[in-house]
Amino acid sequence: MVRISGSTAPTGIHKSAAKSGAGKSNGKGKAGDSVQVSDAAGLRERAKVMLADMPNVRLDKIEDIRDALEQGTYQMNSKAVSVHIVRNALSEHAWG
Repeated sequence: MVRISGSTAPTGIHKSAAKSGAGKSNGKGKAGDSVQVSDAAGLRERAKVMLADMPNVRLDKIEDIRDALEQGTYQMNSKAVSVHIVRNALSEHAWG
């Protein structure tokens, strides 16, 4: 079995022994080890669909905001933020 460990990024690949007779022939000319692979292709396709549905992102604007937050100089209009929060909440609720 192949296992990838780590919380945010793979830090290593570990091979564990099969239940019995690890590394020994099973009589068919194949080793007794086994590998289990998730449906990586399916996950990749779902990620592509999700990315295609996302709006374009202005990375330069995001980086500017991140830098201002880190420096403690970011200014925001709390009234405008609250208006957007309420509008989004009202538009997501099924009224009727």
